[in-house]
Amino acid sequence: MILSKRVALGGVQLDEIHERIVVQSVDAGVPHEEIQAVNRMGGFGQRVTGQHWETLDVVVTYGIDVPKEDMATRRQILEAVNSWALRKGWLTVNFLPNRRMWVEKVILPSAGSLWDWTNSFSITFRSYGVPFWQDETATQVTNQNITNGRVWIEVPGQFRTVANVTFRNISGMPIQNITVNAGGSVMALNGINLGGSETLTIDHTNDGLLRITAGSRNVYGCRAPASADDLYLDPGSRAIDISTTRAGRLTVAVFGRYA
Repeated sequence: MILSKRVALGGVQLDEIHERIVVQSVDAGVPHEEIQAVNRMGGFGQRVTGQHWETLDVVVTYGIDVPKEDMATRRQILEAVNSWALRKGWLTVNFLPNRRMWVEKVILPSAGSLWDWTNSFSITFRSYGVPFWQDETATQVTNQNITNGRVWIEVPGQFRTVANVTFRNISGMPIQNITVNAGGSVMALNGINLGGSETLTIDHTNDGLLRITAGSRNVYGCRAPASADDLYLDPGSRAIDISTTRAGRLTVAVFGRYA
């Protein structure tokens, strides 16, 4: 049945697995933050020395609207839902339009007493690499012809995110060095040998790992030692500067992050 509370994993809706599934609640969760602090002198108070966003848990609770006399069907539905949950991937819910969460870990419920037809079952979906809800569609800005210059982008969301950058060499001559400054996070790439019509791509896997390629070549190792770990951008209007020796087509894209 089509319900008022809907949840999909990898594009497959939970309530479409079997008509007797009733989605009872979806707890969208809140990112878990780990705080490090040390005591201040004087006998009171602490000073925060570190903060780290660690995981996000989303809990989906459902019931099986099948009488207790039909234990076989109840078991079949439970197993079908477990199989659906273990596919992992992008999780979406209908009350958070245009948002999604990347699922890396699934905690399945105990079957308990299937005889009790009023029992509910809760599945926990956990994200580690990017412990936030994210925009499904990126916000982006493009400059068709830039060598040394700046573009501005309006970064959505509530939390710091990362920039995805592409720079297509339109000069016809190789480019060896490119430096990108995203809101103060500076990444210098040396010796990338970006050929004419080739594209430098700085992007991320679904679980947030940084990738850097020039055409089909991995040039992650071309990062200068003093480079930032990533291209971090806080919400708001932010500047991205690029510095290189030849002209290219620059595109910067960001996905907003939310609790």
